Amino acid sequence: MAVPLAAGDSFFAAVDAARPLNGNTLRDSEFSRLLFSNEGRRYLATREHWDNDPPGAVRAPDGPTAAEAVAGHCGYGGPDSFIVDMQGIDAFLFARAKYFRDEAARQAALALGVVREDRTYLRVGAAGAPPTADHPGGEVLEHSLLRGPDLGGASRTSSGYLPDGHEFSAAAPLRTAASPGLLDLRSVYSHTAFLPEVASAAGTDGTSGHLLRLAGVPGGLNALDAVSDYARAHGIRCYAVRMFVSVADESDPPVVVGRVLRRIPRRRLRTVQEATDIASEQVFRLRPGQELHCFGTHYPRRSVDWEEFRGGKPYEPRGHIHMALRGIGAAAHQHAVSHLRELYVTPGTKCDVVLTPVSEVVRVEPIVRRGNRLVSGCSGRTVIEEFDRILWRKLP
Repeated sequence: MAVPLAAGDSFFAAVDAARPLNGNTLRDSEFSRLLFSNEGRRYLATREHWDNDPPGAVRAPDGPTAAEAVAGHCGYGGPDSFIVDMQGIDAFLFARAKYFRDEAARQAALALGVVREDRTYLRVGAAGAPPTADHPGGEVLEHSLLRGPDLGGASRTSSGYLPDGHEFSAAAPLRTAASPGLLDLRSVYSHTAFLPEVASAAGTDGTSGHLLRLAGVPGGLNALDAVSDYARAHGIRCYAVRMFVSVADESDPPVVVGRVLRRIPRRRLRTVQEATDIASEQVFRLRPGQELHCFGTHYPRRSVDWEEFRGGKPYEPRGHIHMALRGIGAAAHQHAVSHLRELYVTPGTKCDVVLTPVSEVVRVEPIVRRGNRLVSGCSGRTVIEEFDRILWRKLP
């Protein structure tokens, strides 16, 4: 197991090993599609390859990294990285099949052969957690160190939730008093990158990715646009992104826009306003002594129903990114953990970015049988036209 990424890191909860897939899993001969079950729910997992040009290029920093955490994160990435996209956006839009076990996402990655048995993986990205009797749930920032071959390990995953009567989120570790291990239940979606530990940092062996420093401008540089533009200019279609932000001049700190759900959708969303009404989107500034850690993924996702819902707009064209405040705790008018909607880098900002090209994506969605077809458990759209009912019954 790798050491913590920086002196301030605290991996406070255990991640149980993903159990082997027992029973009759069904896969194609090229190991690119898999039918399996977890806790009574059935899933279709698909392995996709995305070409990046150039696939392993590295842009070294102009000088020493600005934050200790950045140096630690540079030791994770490289060509064996992969993304697991669990449920996409459809569970949110249709308010169906909203709950799943995180173990299912890890089982799919293991079964489709993207995990190397001898590697330790930094897992980062975005997810959601439902409220339970002893946990508030909320917007999840996935952050864990997992080892092959079973993807068990240690977690500092946390969630941001809105206390009653509040518009800004509080943070809660993703564990409960009764169960100090990782709280495995997730909701709606999980978009996370698995980044293997590499021999040395970026800029020396050229394996962990592109290390960028964003220069602030008066009024604020739009960081999400800048990262997206950089990736596009360098032919990077699919990537993981880690951003580390702090205050260099307290008279002109960075501006953050964060969004937190008030609740999980109870029924299918019909209008954009309905989606807006169940969330609290707030603008705030970073304070001295705080760091903003932002983790997410991007690849050319397609969601026909989401694009129709949004009037033709694609799903998260700049990537799906969540963020957490670290260092000095969140003030009353700051989101502690949230979905990152915008980040404006001012001249008083330090902002380092680790951008890791990724070529392998595992997409997982719940499925049900309808006649001799398999359809999405969220949207109802057909995913497999012809399927033998006898084989369906043999799945555990």
